[in-house]
Amino acid sequence: MIAYLTHTHPNYSTTFTQAELERLDVVPWSLRRPPAGYMTDELRGEIERTRYVRPLPIGRVIMANLRAALGLDAVRWWSTIVGLTLAAGPNPVEMAKTKLHVLEAVAWGEQLRRGGYRLVHVQFADSAATYAHVVARVFGIPYTVAVHAHDIFMRRFPRALSRRRIGGAAAIRVISDFNRRWLDEQLGIAPDRCEVIRCGVDPAEFTVSGPSDHEPPRLLAVGRLVDYKGFGDLLTACGLLRDRGIEFTCRIIGSGPEESALAAQLAALGLAGTVELAGVVPHRDIAAEFARATAFVLPCRVGRGGEMDGIPVAMMEAMARGLPVVSTRLTGIPELVRDGENGLLVEPGDAEALAGALARLLVDGHLRTELGEAARETVVRDYDLDTNTAQLAAMLQRHGANTHS
Repeated sequence: MIAYLTHTHPNYSTTFTQAELERLDVVPWSLRRPPAGYMTDELRGEIERTRYVRPLPIGRVIMANLRAALGLDAVRWWSTIVGLTLAAGPNPVEMAKTKLHVLEAVAWGEQLRRGGYRLVHVQFADSAATYAHVVARVFGIPYTVAVHAHDIFMRRFPRALSRRRIGGAAAIRVISDFNRRWLDEQLGIAPDRCEVIRCGVDPAEFTVSGPSDHEPPRLLAVGRLVDYKGFGDLLTACGLLRDRGIEFTCRIIGSGPEESALAAQLAALGLAGTVELAGVVPHRDIAAEFARATAFVLPCRVGRGGEMDGIPVAMMEAMARGLPVVSTRLTGIPELVRDGENGLLVEPGDAEALAGALARLLVDGHLRTELGEAARETVVRDYDLDTNTAQLAAMLQRHGANTHS
């Protein structure tokens, strides 16, 4: 058996994880359950098929670590807890959290060994990868890791800890060539250890309905309301478009910590009636949102904590539907969107350039059609979910898991 481990599952902002799980012969594991109020009805059913590491009874954690510290695994246990704790330093909070993760991982590792698991695959190189690393070191159950975006770009993750989490894996999946270069330059992880397996969507699920005749034209943005999605830049650009006399509406779908700040900015710019913060929309209803859109926009930028997007799946979904897209030259996004060929790109944080690109699409129907058709072709060719998940299954199989897609 193979354990497929995430930090929090299910999660409406990482629906691609659920899509992979449906195509792999794996057992879904998650460190914790999602907050009850955070979930949509659509995702709650996924909880029933997911096994959760936490909460772990304290007595079980203590006994598991005593057995490891005093038994045949003693040397590996001691070296693992010391090595990871030091790698998490010098921040005492991060060191304490890592030590707790190590202790819990030992108890979880005993459960995996009794269950006959042969491999752990970790989605994101965050704290879940610490658990997998401990299980590999103490119990000899290897792990593979998928590296995306926040799990490597956030500055609060100590580089030494990330190096251990990722470098200790039997195989490393990266979602972009950019990530492979980043791991080499920032963590010293050789490019030949990384296999580029892109995320994807199922093109058959996305109907191309042709150019929207919505009047006025509608811009659509989908994503968590966090600073690195660039929605503040989008609101500024919308103000510029309004001031230039261009008719349009904009609908932003999602929720998150920036919601209040964005609502205040929207009000200050006088964009009520033009821009709507629509909140969370169930994934099953997103199709109708795309069908009413004229263009899709996601102006990603570097967040305050160093966060950056990888290659947003919502953008792949828009392109699969034949929508023209506007985004930024950041991380792996130019690998999906080629400026002037299948979309438009501007520099991150440049609201003036963003307004200019959006204006081009809003007034030029021929350009929208041309870019939208090329966008669909790109997704079908390079970002097909079944094809890319089959590559992941093959990688897991090479490392001892009996998987199929």
